[in-house]
Amino acid sequence: MSMFQRDPEKAAARRAQREIARAEAASRRQAKQEQKARLQAWRTEHPSETTLNRAAMLQPWAKSEYGHTPLGPVAGGNAEFFNAGAHKAWTATRLVGGAMTLGASAALTGRKNKGAAAINVVFGNGVAQSWTVKPDAAVLKAANQYVHAFNALAQQLATEGGQKGLGAQT
Repeated sequence: MSMFQRDPEKAAARRAQREIARAEAASRRQAKQEQKARLQAWRTEHPSETTLNRAAMLQPWAKSEYGHTPLGPVAGGNAEFFNAGAHKAWTATRLVGGAMTLGASAALTGRKNKGAAAINVVFGNGVAQSWTVKPDAAVLKAANQYVHAFNALAQQLATEGGQKGLGAQT
């Protein structure tokens, strides 16, 4: 055999290894697609989870998968939205400064946050978490949606858990 010829046994072994690796990768892809389909089916039955995750998309609020968050389960939990007049407003100092600088400082400093808003969540395992909410209309709306979706999902999961418990007793 010359220096530039391939060893047929090594080439066959490499082909076999590649085929095994391809089969394993295909199996992983299939399992991931099946898991994604199961999650999609679960979320179809539990639309509140989709709403909850959409509201939390750009915020540090806990996201849910199958009713579980990194902080704990949603079932048995409760969420509250506390809004004490949170809004953005112009202050007298910023208005006067803006008038004196012909609007330049007003454009740079903008409006000041007024009031307070927060989300208080107690998860099913007893872990409590609070998040402050920016007084921006879109964020306040998302916070309200998050709380309603969390409570709706917790109620639905509690009802499902109660039905499963009743079925097991009979």
